[in-house]
Amino acid sequence: MDKKCAGTTKDVIDSFAVYLSEKGRSENTIKTYCGVIHSFCSWLEARNKKITTVNRENIQSYIHYLEAENRSVSTINKIFNTLNTFAKSLGLPELTDSIQRTTKRIDYVAPDFLNEVELQELLERTRSDKSKRNVAIVYTLLYTGVRVSELCALNKSDIKLNTKSQTGQVVVRAETGNERIIPLSKELVFKLNDYLTSRIDDHNALFVSNYQKRIATRTVQHMLKQEYNLHPHKLRHTFCYDLVRKGVDLSIVAQLSGHSDVNITKQYLNAIDENVG
Repeated sequence: MDKKCAGTTKDVIDSFAVYLSEKGRSENTIKTYCGVIHSFCSWLEARNKKITTVNRENIQSYIHYLEAENRSVSTINKIFNTLNTFAKSLGLPELTDSIQRTTKRIDYVAPDFLNEVELQELLERTRSDKSKRNVAIVYTLLYTGVRVSELCALNKSDIKLNTKSQTGQVVVRAETGNERIIPLSKELVFKLNDYLTSRIDDHNALFVSNYQKRIATRTVQHMLKQEYNLHPHKLRHTFCYDLVRKGVDLSIVAQLSGHSDVNITKQYLNAIDENVG
């Protein structure tokens, strides 16, 4: 490996940033390019490999991984171009020689969501659920579109409620470290307030188990299956689909749902077309 790739992961990325700066790249471009390399480093480290010993096979495997993750062709091309620039910065342009990439457009399968009848049946079923916690969980998943892991990680301090105006917001922290703020519907504000005012514990977690511990993802999944015969992701899909159906800009939907690629959000357009057709 070229000596330019010696040192820690941080050293490598910092060196790449200097290279880009010397090439006259903008600050935003440098941040974006270094972010791509940081993600690549994380992917390598998860497989017990290091950027300091990267080879062509690693890059090819990473491209195949991105394709398997259904990343769009344009996104993969941008990532590849960054890796190509990175290889040049190391003085090792051969690292990206003959890397195979798909040239076909990826067709996304329309997600499974609740139709209007199923949605009303679900809301009707919550009325007979005596657990205020379970009802609040259903409403939170349905009206914020958060992932189950994100829901379980929520703290009471992440929720801001104004019961007088029936408004509120939640700060969601993704596993990637990114944060997003989602406004709360009046229905959800009511259910969350109803649940929180019934709590007599002082636990920081927004949702707790029957044993007064932070609720686990498996507990939520089991509850939804047993009580509502639902998979939590169907509620997330319903949230996204409803926003797209109402004409909300795809970039805003992607931001609210925490999609890393707006092409993932575009799959809901397919769902709308299928319903109209």
